[in-house]
Amino acid sequence: MRSAEHEVARLCRHPLVFRDLVAFIAQLQCTLLDIHALLDYHEILKPLLVTPPFKPVAANPTWVGCFTKDTQVCEALFFAGVPVWLVRSEVLIPPTMNIIHPV
Repeated sequence: MRSAEHEVARLCRHPLVFRDLVAFIAQLQCTLLDIHALLDYHEILKPLLVTPPFKPVAANPTWVGCFTKDTQVCEALFFAGVPVWLVRSEVLIPPTMNIIHPV
């Protein structure tokens, strides 16, 4: 929040040309999105990673998701509702693994 306050205070102090104003607004938006992502992590994701549920939580459609090569990380994120893609060679995939869509 202090970073966002700093950006707004800086914007109020200096008269800017349109190009600089657009850059400042973009930087402020980036900072606010970082804050939003951090709050989402601490409020939603971290509790699900610390105490995993017994069945997967519905995936959050607003999250981008991630790619991983580690099956344990993949499973933890899947159960927490994070869209996740497991990157593996086809020969390393066990036959018991549920694959929705191979790429």
